Amino acid sequence: MSKRVPSFITGIDAAVFGVADLRAATRFLADWGLSRLGSGRWGADFACVDRSEVLVRPIDSRELPKAVEPGSTLRELVWSVASKRALDAIGANLARDRSVSEDSEGALHSADDLGLRLAFRVTRRKVLKARPGAFNAPGCVQRLDRPAPFYGRALPQEISHVVLGVPDIRAVERFYCGRLGFRVSDRYVGRAVFLRASPAGNHHHLFVLNSGDRKLRFDHIAFKVRDVHEVIGGGQALAARGWTTHAGPGRHYPSSACFWYFKSPLGGAAEYAADEDMVTAKWRPRRFVMAPENFSEWRFNAPSGGGLAGAAIAGSRSA
Repeated sequence: MSKRVPSFITGIDAAVFGVADLRAATRFLADWGLSRLGSGRWGADFACVDRSEVLVRPIDSRELPKAVEPGSTLRELVWSVASKRALDAIGANLARDRSVSEDSEGALHSADDLGLRLAFRVTRRKVLKARPGAFNAPGCVQRLDRPAPFYGRALPQEISHVVLGVPDIRAVERFYCGRLGFRVSDRYVGRAVFLRASPAGNHHHLFVLNSGDRKLRFDHIAFKVRDVHEVIGGGQALAARGWTTHAGPGRHYPSSACFWYFKSPLGGAAEYAADEDMVTAKWRPRRFVMAPENFSEWRFNAPSGGGLAGAAIAGSRSA
């Protein structure tokens, strides 16, 4: 048995986007419930409650890495590490066969085997202690003499995961597991794989599916909220502001998370998600056959094809 690569990554620290309509992207992220850290002609910076960040820049900004697809899209994914020592280990590993550069703030920049730009930095996120609403069930009363919470809007707690369509899921799995220490949580046989950055924690940080056109493309970014009530409240608030549902609300089979996806000016969808499975090294990956009936337990407004969120990707090929 081959030796497992140590995992130094703890999650997603930031996602960087190049957008064709900066004003629309800025309005969307504010409506989404993120805190604005600063904005101007140069772009805008937003943060979740845990300080994970979404950074948007004009599509032609010179500070952005080269795009992997036309139009608005993800330009760089910034991964969290716990220490400078871990950062140095990642840099030394990647420098064996690819360019690695360090910026003025100490973050490392490189790319994966498909050309997606990656960065790594000592995390700026803080540990949260969210208190989701309690649920009552026959014979198990957790909420007594008080109503369940209602949310006028969502306050995303953290970036949960990113989803990509890729030419070959096997190549992605080899790189992220073999070089960065990711682990497989679950898979759709021959079609998709759920990868988590650390042995214990989120069910997945990265979900990749074989794309029908064999091109790399950004599909969506997901944000954790406190509970299913906030998924619904946040979705209703966003719809009232004129943004369009992509799929949902619904609940996934793999990960168990409740969701609501919206079309966004970032180039793909954005997802509110709650009650995701949390796993440890004891978790054993499951194997599913991808089909609409096992992608989600229930969902509304599912796209009929061409998108990943809420339905099997139309025209995708088998590995």
